[in-house]
Amino acid sequence: MTNVTEQLTHQKFSPPHSCDGVKLWMVHTLPVAILVLALWLPYGFSLIGLIEEWWLLGSLTTHGLFFVTDISSPLPAHALRPLTILPQAIAYCLDPYSFKYWNVLLALALCVKGSSLSYITSNITGSVKWGVIAGLLIVIYPADTMQLSFRALHINWALSSLLLGTAIFIAALQAKSKILPYLLSIISAALLLTACAMYEASLLLTVLPFLTILIKSNLKLAVSQMRQHLWKHLIWLMGAFTYIAYVIHTAPLVNSYQSGVTGGTSAITTLMHSLPNLFSIGLLRTTLGGWYDATRITATEFSTYWYAISVTIAIFTALFLLLSSHKKTKTVGIKISAIVSFRLLIAGIILVLLGYAPFLLSTSHQAISQRTFLFASPGGVLVTLAVLIAVSKASKNLAALCVALFVFIGLSSQLFQFHHYVKISDRQRNILKNIVEQFDGKSDNKTLVIIDKTNQINNTWMFINENLQATLNYIYGHPFNALEVCREDGSEWQYKDSVGRKGTCEETTSEWIFHYPTSISGPGFEPTKGLEDKKLAKSQTVTITVNPDGTPEINPGRVEMLRNDQGRTGAIYRGFIDKPDYQNHWIGFTDQEPSENYFWGFGDWWSMELPIAGSGWREAEWTVNKFQHNASAWKTNKRAILDFKFSPSSDRYELHGIFYAVVSPAIKTSLKIEMNGINIPLEWKDDNSFQAQLAKNQLRDGKNTVTFISDVDDQYFGFAGRLDWIEIKKSITH
Repeated sequence: MTNVTEQLTHQKFSPPHSCDGVKLWMVHTLPVAILVLALWLPYGFSLIGLIEEWWLLGSLTTHGLFFVTDISSPLPAHALRPLTILPQAIAYCLDPYSFKYWNVLLALALCVKGSSLSYITSNITGSVKWGVIAGLLIVIYPADTMQLSFRALHINWALSSLLLGTAIFIAALQAKSKILPYLLSIISAALLLTACAMYEASLLLTVLPFLTILIKSNLKLAVSQMRQHLWKHLIWLMGAFTYIAYVIHTAPLVNSYQSGVTGGTSAITTLMHSLPNLFSIGLLRTTLGGWYDATRITATEFSTYWYAISVTIAIFTALFLLLSSHKKTKTVGIKISAIVSFRLLIAGIILVLLGYAPFLLSTSHQAISQRTFLFASPGGVLVTLAVLIAVSKASKNLAALCVALFVFIGLSSQLFQFHHYVKISDRQRNILKNIVEQFDGKSDNKTLVIIDKTNQINNTWMFINENLQATLNYIYGHPFNALEVCREDGSEWQYKDSVGRKGTCEETTSEWIFHYPTSISGPGFEPTKGLEDKKLAKSQTVTITVNPDGTPEINPGRVEMLRNDQGRTGAIYRGFIDKPDYQNHWIGFTDQEPSENYFWGFGDWWSMELPIAGSGWREAEWTVNKFQHNASAWKTNKRAILDFKFSPSSDRYELHGIFYAVVSPAIKTSLKIEMNGINIPLEWKDDNSFQAQLAKNQLRDGKNTVTFISDVDDQYFGFAGRLDWIEIKKSITH
């Protein structure tokens, strides 16, 4: 009987000291490394923490450096993911005063992810060329919108560890010596365990090595191969079994994060209710929807394409040269049969479903594209690859063009994602710069009262109160016991009630008075109780004013001190706060060009919303459709404000907008709009859309405010309506 492994393996494992092996690994790693470098090159290390990163930095400051989140750690709620903070803790250990190593580790994770999938796919298809294409696609796969933020650092490393472990396990099946295969199997199992301990979604992808065998062979040969290498497969599975045993032991001991994701509903009920979304959201978004959005982003968000085109050309030039060199010693590919291509497609779909399945337990995660598609992306790559291989059978030239187009579009979408998060990073950096340059960190256990003239703080993407408190803990090296934020617009107190409404702030000569939101009720909702005002004597508060971006330095002497301070705050100030806003000289984005159009829709691309500048709104909510997803926000105050920058030059402008919903006809009738304090006559066009005419003198060159004034319905959660979008543009009629 012929050796089953040889029947299933198109290319043999090459030991690291082998010249051919070195060349092969260069083929798998160099194009991916070039692609990752191209993602960082325009932005450098401008990316900083955005949401949970600040909370974690505050914990590391308060409790000291720790790498494991077991039940005895400062974060016992994450005990079922005991290694979830490992990458962040390593970055903090290497440099606690900047995000330099966060950037390095994120880039390295993408390199490992791409190179590992390149090797795995080469083994599946027998083609190094198709393997490298898969490695490139996984780095720029557009289904998920959180890959290029530090929120995903541990998730990226979990997926990278899983793929690297799978690649090493495949090498173990091919190795010929007696000891090496088992050593490699142990390493692969350790990586699988590490992946599961970082992010439990890794567990379902334990089947990946078995799927690679099934793609290449019929079921009979696959079973024979598994029997022949039974002990290696058992070693691989020990990684998963060890994690399962750990969870069984630990889960009863803690109130874990995972136990709360179902929102109080039983897991079975949530799972059954969400099951259709496995296909209508998970499969559709991963295989088609992500590429649909990426194509639209490429078409609408870029004003120049030379950078993305140049990078695409450079990558494929490098790939051509590497494959040409590799051809001299080995065949880079074989003719892939139709049945293998079909199995690749089916395996890809299975991996997509397995990668998205864990999020069926959380309805809130199904409304976003943040992290939820990272583990589905390898399956999406295999589906895309199967289609490209099918195209290549009809026309190699057409297939080559399609591959280049996929890489170009995927690269463009990731460049825009990076741009989006760097913009938010700059806004956060400016807020921190404003605070640190006027506040020395000495509060004497008083309450910090922050007057926010940017009107953005306490948004998910702009320092939720708990995260701002943790950020200040991190910067100053000691905890702050109490913090209150007041936005200048509407004197809005950043306290949220159970439906996301805010209170109001009032300053008198001797005290701060914080008024809680009024009592409300709603369908299926018990009426809330009114709370007494919260009063703080000014002698027990420290007031800090956060000015808008670009405000001159308030205290030049303190700035100079910070730039020379050898302590913690000075090191952090120099590490990432005292940096200019990123200036993009490489890529042209349309949002960086001067425009006489103002459009605000609470979010243009699914889960990539910017913080709302203004007051009187709930945070953006997404309506998930098949392809185009829509963001809108509820108006929760009688006066709801949006701030925007504008440079009017024409004599007349038109204001248009649409409400996704209005609570009642009475509220619709009561709605008025003010532009910079001037009442603007409003005309309703139909049930939801409205328009108004604006004169040039009603707009300002610089900051403008549009205010929506209406009643609210205390019997419907205190809401008025849900605004979809608003636009101001030149009038086409004069």
